[in-house]
Amino acid sequence: MNVNVVIVGHIDHGKSTLIGRLLYDSETLPEGRMAEVQKLIEEYKKRFEFAYFLDSYEEELKEERTIDTTRILFKGKNYYTVVDVPGHRQFIKNMLSGASHAQVGILVVSAPNGVEEQTKRHSFLLHMLGIRQIVVAVNKMDLMDYAEDAFKKVSRDTLQLLSSLGYRDVRSVPVSALEGDNVYKRSQKMEWYQGPTLIEVLDEIQPEEVTEKHLRFVVQDNYTVDSQNVVVGRVESGRLRRGDRMIFQPSGVTATIGSIMVFPGEVNEAGAGDAVGVLAGAELPRGNVGGHLDSPPIPTDVFLGEVVLLEGSLKQGDEYEIKCGTRRTKGTVKQIRERISSETGEVLGHNVDAIGENEAATIVFATEPLVVEKFSEIPELGRFVLVRSGKNVGAGVVLDTHA
Repeated sequence: MNVNVVIVGHIDHGKSTLIGRLLYDSETLPEGRMAEVQKLIEEYKKRFEFAYFLDSYEEELKEERTIDTTRILFKGKNYYTVVDVPGHRQFIKNMLSGASHAQVGILVVSAPNGVEEQTKRHSFLLHMLGIRQIVVAVNKMDLMDYAEDAFKKVSRDTLQLLSSLGYRDVRSVPVSALEGDNVYKRSQKMEWYQGPTLIEVLDEIQPEEVTEKHLRFVVQDNYTVDSQNVVVGRVESGRLRRGDRMIFQPSGVTATIGSIMVFPGEVNEAGAGDAVGVLAGAELPRGNVGGHLDSPPIPTDVFLGEVVLLEGSLKQGDEYEIKCGTRRTKGTVKQIRERISSETGEVLGHNVDAIGENEAATIVFATEPLVVEKFSEIPELGRFVLVRSGKNVGAGVVLDTHA
């Protein structure tokens, strides 16, 4: 069984080191990665860190920060696909896209530092994205001489935070990612802890069953190949089969799928995540979303979203460019229904005129026609980004396709 896990935590709490340790102890490091990392360390004169296993680019090693999402695999009784997402405030928008595929969240909290601002914000984002199962890894126990009291205090504060967001029955594990204590191997330095290791907690979790979703095919572009128009796009959910009758919105074009093309040939069907070209007998604009006639995508010009504002302020009446899937369209803030703390999830006000940087809100947007889906049903088309003056200033999820 494969389980998708997202690991989040404050920039200095050891998240990347923990993932590197999971890779190392599960013996799932890519071939040659250790030698590659060692070479970079020697070149840049740095001390060995497990976090270096994750750095996909030399620039990241130089800067010692993760700048994008990284997918890696480790194993216990199950196989785990980890979406490593950045911990920096300016990269939170990447976290929204990465974490939305996860079934389980690991929240890394440093024993010396405890709950900090990013800890609170990441907890809220996991809650906002509907990740119901969370494990807390209280890290850097080696820096606290493996003291039980240090673990209990940080664990108590973190569980209190998660409880305020509605989480129950959260497991907390004292670990040292750097030394390997209680990650895969039971620590001999914390005999006061009789609970399971981190990998044992993960292996106990039963992920929710994934149900088949309606077909949603997002158009990216059109190309001419051998005098035929090929519509290129991505199957975001459901299954696409040769001969399917489809409707594409918001253009309203209907089409029959003649061929499904992948390099270097053709296939009879494609599933979620597949990028393919199709012969549909028509040119379809970028941003259109296709679905079966009996379960079609429905365009809307108003929707309700929950947004985290990453920069500046947002006021009723403000105009933004909204990016959802491959569609970019103009949108206006019609109503700010609730102002929400992005640290606690607490509702701070109703029907307010504005929110500030790093605050969250439920907002009604009026837009040009576009296809969005409830995040709880089809998350691939249920998340969006707000753009102002060419910069991503907010990110959110769709709560309802009407308002």
